[in-house]
Amino acid sequence: MAKVIGSYRGNSFSADLVAILKEAGCNYHAPAHRGNHDIWFSPITEIYFPLDSKILSHNTANAILKIAGLPEQFVAHQDEDDENKSE
Repeated sequence: MAKVIGSYRGNSFSADLVAILKEAGCNYHAPAHRGNHDIWFSPITEIYFPLDSKILSHNTANAILKIAGLPEQFVAHQDEDDENKSE
Protein backbone atom coordinates (compact mmCIF):
# COMPACT_ATOMS: atom_id res chain seq x y z
CA MET A 1 0.00 0.00 0.00
CA ALA A 2 1.10 3.53 -0.65
CA LYS A 3 2.15 5.66 2.28
CA VAL A 4 -0.09 8.64 3.00
CA ILE A 5 1.85 11.82 3.60
CA GLY A 6 -0.58 13.31 5.97
CA SER A 7 -1.88 16.66 6.81
CA TYR A 8 0.05 19.05 8.95
CA ARG A 9 -0.16 22.45 10.61
CA GLY A 10 -3.55 21.97 12.19
CA ASN A 11 -5.19 19.81 9.55
CA SER A 12 -6.55 16.42 10.52
CA PHE A 13 -5.61 12.88 9.45
CA SER A 14 -9.12 11.70 10.32
CA ALA A 15 -10.70 11.79 6.84
CA ASP A 16 -7.90 9.70 5.31
CA LEU A 17 -7.95 7.33 8.27
CA VAL A 18 -11.73 6.77 8.05
CA ALA A 19 -11.41 5.99 4.33
CA ILE A 20 -8.68 3.41 5.02
CA LEU A 21 -10.70 1.83 7.86
CA LYS A 22 -13.87 1.58 5.75
CA GLU A 23 -11.94 0.04 2.85
CA ALA A 24 -10.60 -2.61 5.26
CA GLY A 25 -14.10 -3.51 6.45
CA CYS A 26 -14.06 -1.65 9.76
CA ASN A 27 -17.34 -0.02 10.65
CA TYR A 28 -18.80 2.71 12.79
CA HIS A 29 -20.42 1.28 15.89
CA ALA A 30 -21.61 4.07 18.19
CA PRO A 31 -21.49 7.85 18.51
CA ALA A 32 -19.35 9.67 21.00
CA HIS A 33 -21.10 10.13 24.33
CA ARG A 34 -19.23 12.76 26.31
CA GLY A 35 -16.30 13.53 24.06
CA ASN A 36 -15.64 13.47 20.38
CA HIS A 37 -14.40 9.88 20.08
CA ASP A 38 -16.75 7.69 18.06
CA ILE A 39 -16.55 3.93 18.59
CA TRP A 40 -15.52 1.75 15.64
CA PHE A 41 -15.21 -2.02 15.24
CA SER A 42 -12.52 -3.98 13.41
CA PRO A 43 -13.58 -7.39 12.05
CA ILE A 44 -9.89 -8.24 11.62
CA THR A 45 -8.98 -8.00 15.31
CA GLU A 46 -12.57 -8.15 16.65
CA ILE A 47 -11.80 -5.09 18.79
CA TYR A 48 -13.87 -1.97 19.41
CA PHE A 49 -11.75 1.18 19.42
CA PRO A 50 -12.24 4.94 19.80
CA LEU A 51 -11.67 7.24 16.84
CA ASP A 52 -11.17 10.95 17.45
CA SER A 53 -12.81 13.36 15.04
CA LYS A 54 -9.58 15.38 14.68
CA ILE A 55 -6.36 13.36 14.69
CA LEU A 56 -3.36 15.68 14.34
CA SER A 57 -0.52 13.17 14.75
CA HIS A 58 0.61 10.61 12.19
CA ASN A 59 1.72 8.45 15.14
CA THR A 60 -1.81 8.39 16.55
CA ALA A 61 -3.25 7.55 13.12
CA ASN A 62 -0.79 4.65 12.77
CA ALA A 63 -1.61 3.42 16.30
CA ILE A 64 -5.30 3.25 15.39
CA LEU A 65 -4.45 1.28 12.24
CA LYS A 66 -2.43 -1.13 14.40
CA ILE A 67 -5.40 -1.63 16.76
CA ALA A 68 -7.56 -2.34 13.71
CA GLY A 69 -5.03 -4.93 12.47
CA LEU A 70 -3.80 -2.86 9.54
CA PRO A 71 -0.26 -1.82 8.55
CA GLU A 72 1.04 1.69 9.16
CA GLN A 73 0.25 4.03 6.27
CA PHE A 74 0.98 7.54 7.53
CA VAL A 75 4.31 9.35 7.45
CA ALA A 76 5.21 12.75 8.83
CA HIS A 77 5.18 15.69 6.49
CA GLN A 78 8.51 17.44 6.05
CA ASP A 79 8.55 21.17 5.51
CA GLU A 80 10.35 22.41 2.41
CA ASP A 81 12.72 24.33 4.70
CA ASP A 82 13.76 21.06 6.40
CA GLU A 83 14.37 19.41 3.02
CA ASN A 84 16.57 22.31 1.84
CA LYS A 85 18.68 22.19 5.02
CA SER A 86 19.59 18.55 4.42
CA GLU A 87 20.98 19.21 0.94
